Amino acid sequence: MKKTVIALLSLIFLASFSLKVVAETILDKIERTGEMTAGARKDAIPFGYEDEGGNWTGYSVELIHLIHQELEKSLKKPIKLTFKEATLDNRFEIVQTETVDLVCEATTITQERLKKVDFSLPFFMTGAQFLVKLKDASTFDINGTLSKIPIAFIPGTTTQEIIPQIYPFADWKVVKSRREGLLKLKKGEVQAVVSDGVLLVGELVQVGNNPRDFTLIPRQPITTELYGCMLPKNNPDWKEFIDNVIVSQKTLDLQDKWFNVERSKFPYIIQN
Repeated sequence: MKKTVIALLSLIFLASFSLKVVAETILDKIERTGEMTAGARKDAIPFGYEDEGGNWTGYSVELIHLIHQELEKSLKKPIKLTFKEATLDNRFEIVQTETVDLVCEATTITQERLKKVDFSLPFFMTGAQFLVKLKDASTFDINGTLSKIPIAFIPGTTTQEIIPQIYPFADWKVVKSRREGLLKLKKGEVQAVVSDGVLLVGELVQVGNNPRDFTLIPRQPITTELYGCMLPKNNPDWKEFIDNVIVSQKTLDLQDKWFNVERSKFPYIIQN
């Protein structure tokens, strides 16, 4: 009888412990461990990349630092911040398995992706735009058909799914990357490159060009891409905390630092 009672108590204890573990939220875990783990890219300039000195930087990286600072204030204790590299291949998996507490990079919020992870409120809005040389802007008429005008695009993207359908008579040129498209633009092999506008600006800077020698057409992107931070599902308190940081004045100041048209390294008009 004594053995049976002990066994039952052990099972109750284990079940209770399991429930506590399952019920622990991301915020609970961070407060308990004193550590926040975040994912960011190293190949998505200007959101996450390595600068000339090998430092991991970018708008999303600084946004994560801001979230970390606000978290320390909220919890009233030091929190260790650990970064893990997110890639196109692993970014959803590391959120779903809670290897990281959030990932902030250039990921568009979609209904399909919301089945895998939760998203914060959007922290950036961009969309498909044509990058052309400034001197050619006056002759690039998007209100026309763009008939026979050579334009570079990357296949397998949301841009490729939409823009060629709008301008079927353009001379569409497949490129493997934005960088390849920019090289063709500089050589005069194409008259424009189409992709998410802010990523085109980032690539321009990365390869040493002055973005002010080029322009994005139209000013209002043709498509809408809303970037959000990815979060593990079913953590409403964590999402609410991240959302409050994203809508704060500090985040607006951070956007101005990175994307101000007159002063920043990556001049880009953020559509609201």
